[in-house]
Amino acid sequence: MNLTETFDQIRTVFLDTAPIIYFIEAHDKFGPLVMQIVKLMNGDRVQAFTSVLTLSEVLSKPVELGNDELAEKFKTYLKNGNNLVLLPITETIGEAAGVLRGKHPQLKTVDAVQLAAAIDIGADVFLTNDKKLSGIMEITVLVLSDYL
Repeated sequence: MNLTETFDQIRTVFLDTAPIIYFIEAHDKFGPLVMQIVKLMNGDRVQAFTSVLTLSEVLSKPVELGNDELAEKFKTYLKNGNNLVLLPITETIGEAAGVLRGKHPQLKTVDAVQLAAAIDIGADVFLTNDKKLSGIMEITVLVLSDYL
């Protein structure tokens, strides 16, 4: 089954940081996969979410490299992308992330916060490229590399 077929029954997706990077930077391998989801978003078929944590993650490398144009692309897309909501990190999400880390000690804090945000808004799936997250049972995790 390809990614578009997988999304036949999906209405809401939480985008982890890597898919955003792949889309904005037009990654050779994974960019076309994420583009399938963006087309669904642009066609009002899928509502996407990510958190402000994604914004902090995607900006670090362009800023380090002095690539202001890329930093602006990330900011513009995350703040104004069609059918993309940039979520705040709330106290509830922080607490839920702590519970997730307790249940899954291998989780990094940033991953636990992203997953908790996705669960908090009731996203159908969490889209990532981090295979380590596929063992999380609290939400359906889709790993991009599984669709190559």
